[in-house]
Amino acid sequence: MNNNFDLILREETKEKSKYFIVFSIAGKRFAISIENVIEIINLPEIETSLVMPENIIGIFNYNGLMIKVIDLCGFLGLQRENFSINNKLIVTMVEGNCFAIHVSQLEDIVPFDINMIQEIPYYLENSILSEIYKTEYDNINIIDLKLLDSLVSSKKVKAGNFDYSTLLPSDEKSKQVLKIRNEQSKKFQDSVSYPNNITLVHQYILFTLDGFNYYLDLKYVKEFISLKRQKITPLPYTCDYIKGLINYRGNFLMVVDLKRFLNKNITQENEGNKLIIVESKNFDLAFLVDDIKYIKNLKNISKTLTNDSNSPYIYAEFIENNTLFSILNFEKIIHDEKLYVNIE
Repeated sequence: MNNNFDLILREETKEKSKYFIVFSIAGKRFAISIENVIEIINLPEIETSLVMPENIIGIFNYNGLMIKVIDLCGFLGLQRENFSINNKLIVTMVEGNCFAIHVSQLEDIVPFDINMIQEIPYYLENSILSEIYKTEYDNINIIDLKLLDSLVSSKKVKAGNFDYSTLLPSDEKSKQVLKIRNEQSKKFQDSVSYPNNITLVHQYILFTLDGFNYYLDLKYVKEFISLKRQKITPLPYTCDYIKGLINYRGNFLMVVDLKRFLNKNITQENEGNKLIIVESKNFDLAFLVDDIKYIKNLKNISKTLTNDSNSPYIYAEFIENNTLFSILNFEKIIHDEKLYVNIE
């Protein structure tokens, strides 16, 4: 993609939609913009024994930095629920302040049509809600991270009197899982080394194929869809990595099985598989993947990147916590002549 088109694409995306993370707490749905999100991680071990400000669960060691974990239920007046090892922390950076938000369940990462975003028509003192996303079927409250940061950082905040340790998992197996996660987060991030002019400046989505981990630049992604919500119509006389067509909002998109395209081991599909809707200059299509894990800003990654892979579809690779991660070269894939089949 040339620089001029890349700039046009960014401006069009900025005008038409914004990406939001949709999550649930206490049975209700909320969203935050991904602009300030650094990473989404599994719930780690949290230090709750210290005297903390009101609505602060505790602190944990994130890459050598002790950061606060925020209880949104307290700020929103919702009933607090017991924590689970399946809960997530959304790590954010707002005006130089780094903190994490505890959520019960991460639902999706989707583009919101900006024309459907409206200001909340009433004022509540110390509210962290500023806008609402209205659709035909649902309304999702949008949390303003700047408002949240101002409340957390305020000198007028009172000391908390709720014992959050009573909400944390207490069985030995869960406590061990949290401890291991916390030890992994303690590994201090050194300065970045990018050989061979490899640069990473965007947020990336992490997904899996046959147990392997792949990152894709989020700027190419329009939406993520569960396979169980889509019917794939097979195409005759096509390669095995072309799964067929889906009807995506009135448009027919080609579905590419990335496992077959990248010559990975073939495993049985299930309803938990995901479709990543991606866009290019010429057409949109869908990538079939095993699962989507989380998004991450790779700009601050400390591991040395290499491009030693024999595959032309891999932009770079790095190892973190003894696990290999590969960054897809979207341009190589999207312009590969293997994808240009007659679908009429």
